[in-house]
Amino acid sequence: MNSRISLNILNYNTFDKSKTCIESCLNQTGGKYLILLIDNCSTDDSFFKLKEYFGEKINYLQNDDNYGFAKGNNIGVEYCLKKGIRYSLLLNSDTELVGSNLVFNLTKVMESYGDCAVVAPTIYDVTKKGRIMHSNDSLYLRMLRLGKVLPSNAIVSDNLELMSEAHGSALFVDNNTFMSVGGFPEHFFMYGEESYFAKKILWAGKRIYWYKDNDNYVLHHHDKSNRTDNWRLFLMGRNRGLEYFENRKKYFLWDMIYYTFFTYLFFSGKNKHKSYIDGMIQAKNLIKQGVSKTELYNQAKIIKDNYK
Repeated sequence: MNSRISLNILNYNTFDKSKTCIESCLNQTGGKYLILLIDNCSTDDSFFKLKEYFGEKINYLQNDDNYGFAKGNNIGVEYCLKKGIRYSLLLNSDTELVGSNLVFNLTKVMESYGDCAVVAPTIYDVTKKGRIMHSNDSLYLRMLRLGKVLPSNAIVSDNLELMSEAHGSALFVDNNTFMSVGGFPEHFFMYGEESYFAKKILWAGKRIYWYKDNDNYVLHHHDKSNRTDNWRLFLMGRNRGLEYFENRKKYFLWDMIYYTFFTYLFFSGKNKHKSYIDGMIQAKNLIKQGVSKTELYNQAKIIKDNYK
């Protein structure tokens, strides 16, 4: 295992999507890449079917529990570091790499800039209405930049920009830097991990580069619809709140920004954002109660089955 770059795919009951993702990874050129399938204790036979299908073409890591997106990826990066692998492309199982030079080009960006810790590829959501490109930005991020909680974005070149955040479905990371800031926050379990991780990277003086290429990019084949389950919205709001309450004292204007954002959600359609707002409120109560990160993780893990 002399590969210095790994392509990590996190699988949980997604045989067909993981198969497509792995096949696209095998088409990458420009270097010797380790492809690592991380199975998050799937409850179906997807892991065994993938192992039978790909055999020794790729490497395998099977977790003994469904640890969620954050911890599942952290385990994968820790595994790579033990193998002496410097960089990892962290991939959702429902992604597909387009263009054979994507990983090679992401590596070039990483090694060209001393402050680079993350490179975000161009990502397109595949929807019924066609492909929609992720902007890697939001109203909340713009507010945080205005309040100096985060550094400003900037255009570096025709195909590179400095960004405040990168979508978690495909992230090219320096493994040592990734773990030096704690990796993804495991107590989130799922949703919002890349947001908190990005802030920790920026606060550590590193930068996130967005690589734009019309020939080398990522397709995100998730089931995007006009409606998001309430339990998902609750976790998103809860984790947004945890991120704020755990760090607000470091930044003078974050209080005003957070509660302005909360008020905006409340008055822009309470029913639409109710579960998200409920999650934000719960985060405040959990922090007041001094709930440990272990308990936060355990609570998040069962929210899907218990959310009302």
